[in-house]
Amino acid sequence: MDWSRYFHLSLSDFKGLISRRTVILTVMAIIIYQGVGIFYQTLTLQLIRMRPAPAAESVQAAAVPIREPADAYRVIPERNLFDTTTKTAGDKQVAAVQQDIALAIDLRGTVAGGAKYGFAVVEEKGTRKQRLVKTGDIVAGAKVLRITRNAVDFLMGDQERTLKIAETKEAPILPPSQGGTASTGPPPPSGSVVINRSEIGESLEDMGSLLRQAQIRPYFNAGVHDGFMVNSIRRGSLYQKMGIVNGDIIQEVNNRKIQTADDMTGLLNAMKSGSSLSLTVKRGGKQETLNYQFQ
Repeated sequence: MDWSRYFHLSLSDFKGLISRRTVILTVMAIIIYQGVGIFYQTLTLQLIRMRPAPAAESVQAAAVPIREPADAYRVIPERNLFDTTTKTAGDKQVAAVQQDIALAIDLRGTVAGGAKYGFAVVEEKGTRKQRLVKTGDIVAGAKVLRITRNAVDFLMGDQERTLKIAETKEAPILPPSQGGTASTGPPPPSGSVVINRSEIGESLEDMGSLLRQAQIRPYFNAGVHDGFMVNSIRRGSLYQKMGIVNGDIIQEVNNRKIQTADDMTGLLNAMKSGSSLSLTVKRGGKQETLNYQFQ
């Protein structure tokens, strides 16, 4: 079969099937498609040429320093690492507060016994007037915070200050077995001990010296306060002259229990102005009464 005669068509035969406008649009679409492809190929080549080598990128990154945030350098002035920060007005105020209280009073003696039983003797400079203070009292504008052995902590405003007893030359401490002035043993429980007031006048005028002549601390029996124990009595002290020995526990003064700082003040006043005094002490587990006559 001769198929050519069925499919043999000439250009003139398509003129009726495809219009000229369709042909033009088809040719333009092909040209645009090819042009866009060429444009993107050219752009890709340009980007590849402009990209730096990996080694160059590493060198460039290392050359640019990393800047720390400002907060990272705040530790320098806070810790004064280079000793360039000057003292603030607050620091100067703290130093002034500490200096003021040290110039106003001296600490003469302490009894460490906590907030309830501890007390101290302070002396005003200039007047040399002494007073017995306890925790919570106000002295020279400062509040007594706590009383420890040989030191007192004060609070003035929001600043804390510690005042210590000035070092002085003290007499040697008596051995534990020694007590009164004339004998190595304690005085007899009956009768009275006569004491010349002129011999103890200086000690009575300086309450602080009484606290420094021996170590005094609160004594507790089964958790209950039961007087003040006297230890480390110094030679020639008022305690020795009164026949008190190391380990004695002073429980009563003139038949009144001694428990607080106010009771100690009453004891000193009785010795200053009274003609007689009675002390109840616990010695070796037994109570004894010591009677005194002041002349």
